[in-house]
Amino acid sequence: MSAALELGDLLRYDAEYKVLICRECKYAIQKNALGSHLLRHKIYRGERQRLLSSISQLHVLDPDDVRSPFADCPPVDGLPVIAGYKCLAPGCGSLCASFKRMRHHWSTTHALSNPSDDFACSVDLQTFFRGTKLRYFEVSRSTSVVGPSLVPDCQDSRIAQQDSNLVVEPKPHAKTSVLPRSALSGSILPGFDFDLEALRYFHHFVTTTSLTLPARDYRLSTYWQTDVIEQALQLRWLMCGVLAISASHMAARLDVETTKQMHLDRSAQFQLGFLAGWNEMKHSTVNLDTEELKTGAQMICIQRCCQWTLAKPNTPDQNSLELFTASIRGCIDSNFALCSEVSGNSFLVNASIPLVNVENENSGVGNHSPPALLEHLRSLPYRMAEPLGKPDDPLDVMATLQAVETLVDCCLLTYRADEVGTVWIGMESWLRRVPRHFEEMILRRAPAALIVLGHWLVLVERAEHYCWVLKGLAVRIMTQISGDLPEEYAIQSLVAGLIG
Repeated sequence: MSAALELGDLLRYDAEYKVLICRECKYAIQKNALGSHLLRHKIYRGERQRLLSSISQLHVLDPDDVRSPFADCPPVDGLPVIAGYKCLAPGCGSLCASFKRMRHHWSTTHALSNPSDDFACSVDLQTFFRGTKLRYFEVSRSTSVVGPSLVPDCQDSRIAQQDSNLVVEPKPHAKTSVLPRSALSGSILPGFDFDLEALRYFHHFVTTTSLTLPARDYRLSTYWQTDVIEQALQLRWLMCGVLAISASHMAARLDVETTKQMHLDRSAQFQLGFLAGWNEMKHSTVNLDTEELKTGAQMICIQRCCQWTLAKPNTPDQNSLELFTASIRGCIDSNFALCSEVSGNSFLVNASIPLVNVENENSGVGNHSPPALLEHLRSLPYRMAEPLGKPDDPLDVMATLQAVETLVDCCLLTYRADEVGTVWIGMESWLRRVPRHFEEMILRRAPAALIVLGHWLVLVERAEHYCWVLKGLAVRIMTQISGDLPEEYAIQSLVAGLIG
């Protein structure tokens, strides 16, 4: 057991390996990312400075300098243990988190496309870091193993869903050289197969649901009917994602509670199959920049919005404001969705390709933006001045003014046409165009940024009338904004009555 220093409920310093481990995220945090990571967990001002001051006294190593534990060491506390494989080729010992990745290793490193069954053995793995710094190390066998990838020979895996992360707990198994000949080529969940009911959901998606979903390009109305369907017919896990969204859509169209719940149950079942394949691909594919993974990340955002939309009104909402906005953006921008889901950073992601630049086409021709709404948005900076007082940072002022100006442009855009593509892009493009400093203001819950965000919900509410995936989200986000704003009446009144 390594010596450790507890830094509140969130962070743990492992003195043996000289890393800071986030208890919630279950991985080590790099030194240069500590400030933003604390903001993601809603640790602000004084508390954040106190933690950073304490951490500055510790010796925290960069990822490349952290040594890996020895293979017979017990698991490092605070890190998940996953089932993986170790190559048994002489002098190799490479570690992979999935059978598919190990097969790729055999082919590329040892030039073996069809190795014998004793070419690798099952082991328990951990990693300190994620993303580009991910590096697995072997630990002594634990009594239970969790992992992002399905082990092919575990027929009675217990599957649980935690947001977009799938946790799989296979049976404890001895450290023997067992590698099944069948990879995850087709079947994602053992014993799970498509039936006539699944075909019904597929038909509904092709003929109905696909027409209601926004595409990356508002002029490509067949994106979900052609591109996505073509991918789903090739990959079973993407087909599960298609069926999950279709079942959610059928549930959203019904008022009869029993039938609605039946579709929700089927959606949850399909979603498990989808997430199993998503996690397998995400953790075993060398090149993450694939159309299939992008589509999968986009499906995660859409299905997440579906779950919020279909949740009962009195259901407690534990989701962060950043997750709401990132999901809305990811529904239409698969590049952003992939970066967000893979990196775990749900807000400050700058790795998206530009969408169709329709925001500069606001000529006013055929625009039906309510004049009163435009005037209300343009006057917002003046109405905020007195209740909020003089800001401490001049950059906050500039970022807020730019965000309001952009909101007016996006309002003009969203009223250009009464159809899902234009309405959604008008709403989503504001999230893409606000200054980076304004995003940071939202992360630290600056009242000015939250008030402008509340006015953006007017565009979300308009989009609700054209896309079932968004139904009720404006109210949910506004509830979070109101809860984060100071309780003073003058401040709360700036967002009161905007929605509904």
